Amino acid sequence: MNTPYHSKALPQGTILREWRLEEVLGVGGFGIVYRGKGVYFEELVAIKEYFPGAISDRQDGTTVTPTDSSSEEIYDLGLKKFVEEAKVLWNLSKPTRHPNIVSVRSLFEIHGTAYMVMDFEKGVSLSQMLREGRRFDEASLLDLIRPIAEGLDRAHRGGVLHRDIKPANILVDEAGRPVLIDFGSARFDSGQATSTKVTFYTPPYAAIEQYVKTYPQGPWTDIYALGVTLYQCVTGEKPPEVLERLHGGLGEALSAQERPGFSRAFTRAIDAAMAIRPAERPQSIPEWLKLFDAPDFAEEDEATRIGAPLQPPPEPPTQVRPPSPPAAAAAVPDQSAVVAAPPGEADAQVAGARRTPPWMIAAGAALVVALGVGAVVVMRPGHQTPAASSAPSAPAAAASAAPQFAPQALVQGADALVADAQRMGRPAAETAALVSSKGKLSALAAQVGSLGSAPLAAAMNQEAQSMSHGEAVVLDRVAAGQWREVDRTLGKAPAADASAAASRVRQAKTDLDAAIATVSQAADGAQAIDGARHALTMFAAFSGAYGAATPFFAPAKRAELATATAAARATSSQVIALASGPKPWLFASQGRKQAYQSLQANAARARAQAAQLDQLSQSTASTTDLRRLDAALAQAASAKRDLAGLYASSRAAAAAGTGGATSTSR
Repeated sequence: MNTPYHSKALPQGTILREWRLEEVLGVGGFGIVYRGKGVYFEELVAIKEYFPGAISDRQDGTTVTPTDSSSEEIYDLGLKKFVEEAKVLWNLSKPTRHPNIVSVRSLFEIHGTAYMVMDFEKGVSLSQMLREGRRFDEASLLDLIRPIAEGLDRAHRGGVLHRDIKPANILVDEAGRPVLIDFGSARFDSGQATSTKVTFYTPPYAAIEQYVKTYPQGPWTDIYALGVTLYQCVTGEKPPEVLERLHGGLGEALSAQERPGFSRAFTRAIDAAMAIRPAERPQSIPEWLKLFDAPDFAEEDEATRIGAPLQPPPEPPTQVRPPSPPAAAAAVPDQSAVVAAPPGEADAQVAGARRTPPWMIAAGAALVVALGVGAVVVMRPGHQTPAASSAPSAPAAAASAAPQFAPQALVQGADALVADAQRMGRPAAETAALVSSKGKLSALAAQVGSLGSAPLAAAMNQEAQSMSHGEAVVLDRVAAGQWREVDRTLGKAPAADASAAASRVRQAKTDLDAAIATVSQAADGAQAIDGARHALTMFAAFSGAYGAATPFFAPAKRAELATATAAARATSSQVIALASGPKPWLFASQGRKQAYQSLQANAARARAQAAQLDQLSQSTASTTDLRRLDAALAQAASAKRDLAGLYASSRAAAAAGTGGATSTSR
């Protein structure tokens, strides 16, 4: 392994405050990480220096400065955000540190830059493991990625995105504990940096919204990077970066083929994380982690699937209702049956495949091959299927199946589902997907003569279930986000009317969840479409309940803000009270004088914070702007944390000052 180095790194033995630098641990676009040891107690730490190499240089061996005037803006912004990053990581470790996120001890600014002191994490990076040829199975990867994801979820709930997750930023210690490090890119929001000299992401782990500013960033941005990381661990190769995937086609999904050592549910969860469009990915870490626990498909289910969608397909296997068996046929209950296609029918299907439109090429080819060697038809327990006949004609087979399967009925059901979605004003992208599926069903229905009844039924049922499941996934995702907003805002609201509104939304969400469940449990395409239509009706009821609850959001947030500012003001008063003692006399100890100065400085900062809180309360006293209230709540929470730190500092200073006074009097 090559030892990290940087031509502008501080030399070994340099003293920074109470730390002596020993070696360079890592180098990134924004800084240099050193291993340090305490001068007094010899504890090991990692020290990160803000040093954006593309736009800065080191003068006189220590001082860091921008390389030119055009770099000053981005340098100053980066330095400010570096300090904010340290505060973020410090706050994430309270009240207790998360064992899978790097923890910050302290921060100081000297030499024109800043230094972040972190716990020293001894381990091997995931990138090094991959370089050394380490192979993983599903269990080992889940043990690695689940703790990281849960720690990341804590950061997300604190309003922090990582934005640069990659194997190099995941360390694994000797006990197997993974730790996510380097929240460096977390400090830059989309569009903040105007310089073209510095990039704020690492291909191929960066999602499309990190390239295109019109897409919002969120937890789904980090989920994309986690998905790419897992993809690399499964395949041993990096996927193309997202812009190449966008312009060059999706390529084959990870779940499109069997992966020894990995379940379909596992690979589908990775595919979902790597969806190109942000809205098509899981929107939160808990939502994504649930996909890993989803039921897996049996091997025979895969034989009737057409395509490999990025989203998890419907849970139930495709089922085909067979024609009534002739008297001489042997019944084969409770198992799958292999039905051989007659040569004449296979020839007709090949001819039909040549007329298949472009979007059906893959599906048609799969069906033709299946008909040449025998098609697997998954039967429900209790169903019977006729034994293979040696020479029935294709028209006779179609005639016998026609009474049992009505292609146009599925098309009409799909048409009704599209009409329902359009009538309810669902987004254009959602209805466009439904219209596309309806078109595929119509095209399949037109292939009665060429495809044959059994493969036609399989293909149409699969498309109808996929269409219905896709709609159910969208409705569930939207409703889940809105319910989280209601629960977070009104879950603890003291007002009875607000609480009642939240209860109505909760009940509507329960009803919607039950309707969505029927879609995945549907026995065939017709039932799936009926379930999706019912889910749309329940979603409309949920939306009505959600709309009725939104007027209570602003009052609830104002009440929450009042509580937060009151608590912060109380802490401010305590800090000021600690500084109310008399000024040390002329011959008091130096320690007592320094303690007094610290108490006064903390009190001045506490008064300034209290004044800002008063102004914040006045400016939001009657507002109904939820974004403004959310920003005010975040500001109040930040002030509360700062004041808590000031209070702790003042208590320590007061104790030190008392000790100084006592020693002087002796």
